Amino acid sequence: MKKIYLDAGHGGADLGAVASGLYEKNLVLAVQQYIISFLSTHYEGFSLCTTRTADVFLSLNERVNKANAWGADVYLSIHINSGGETGYEDFIYSKNINNQTIVLRNDIHDHVKFVLTKYNHFNRGRKLANHSVLRRSYMPSVLTEIGFIDTEHDAKLLKNPQFLKDMGVAYAKGIAQFLNLESKSTNPVGDSDEEGFQKPTFLYKPLWIKTTEDTETYKDANMSERTGYLKKNTLFQVYGETRAAWVMDGQHFIEKKDTIIEGETITTAELTKENMETLKGFVTKEKLETAVTFSKEGVAAAIITLRDKKILNVKAFLDREKWWYKAERIKK
Repeated sequence: MKKIYLDAGHGGADLGAVASGLYEKNLVLAVQQYIISFLSTHYEGFSLCTTRTADVFLSLNERVNKANAWGADVYLSIHINSGGETGYEDFIYSKNINNQTIVLRNDIHDHVKFVLTKYNHFNRGRKLANHSVLRRSYMPSVLTEIGFIDTEHDAKLLKNPQFLKDMGVAYAKGIAQFLNLESKSTNPVGDSDEEGFQKPTFLYKPLWIKTTEDTETYKDANMSERTGYLKKNTLFQVYGETRAAWVMDGQHFIEKKDTIIEGETITTAELTKENMETLKGFVTKEKLETAVTFSKEGVAAAIITLRDKKILNVKAFLDREKWWYKAERIKK
């Protein structure tokens, strides 16, 4: 049973950032509830603990001590920024950086990026900081700042319940991906929307795609409204898909029939004998025997070369096993 700790910032007499008729302490509590709701609806095999579910205050030490004592597997601290700027950013501890913390932050950030492009919200990036809750927590921990409460563009988004929900869902999907939570058999991914078009689903990680023909991009999954044009052999990344289309950055759609998946070489090394046996079992299960080269001498390593969506299966497996790996696009 995986343990997820959610820390909605501030609370009680500590209002957090205040502007535009908004209070940070209320906004982060709303986002936290969207996280809880999505996880509870779509996944199983986890338990949740929170700093607060009501308008109460706990000190920074109390928050972290609660998570540490509970033995949480992940810690997510949710905040809203101020200072007159714009955009989303997330933080991990700036010293003694743990690889699993990086993976957690990347999983969350990769899902958040999809929301940022949907709402034209600036991405300030992945950052390092010496925040107390990051420094003192024993588990992989991430602190997020959703937007600037005192900026007109950001405040407009923060007043939009759908934006807050989309951010909560992105956080939930990132956490679920990191913990490899099992999806419930109900509520399958990829349901159709109210117009009958299939909703795009997130990819585990972005894929490199190349156009095989001069082709157009579209605003919606039904390919009815054109938004742009790409020449043959244009290279780009996609973050989601429907049955017939890839979802590009900015939530533009492009037909799959006019593209190919660019190959990647994935290298993993410093494997123990047990690791090698586990990897060979995975290779057999996924029928990747012709795609893998194992080292014959020296450091135990494996090189996997793929040109299809099994790239994502391999990365998910390596992340789940918590092994080091490096992925590089095959350059012709």
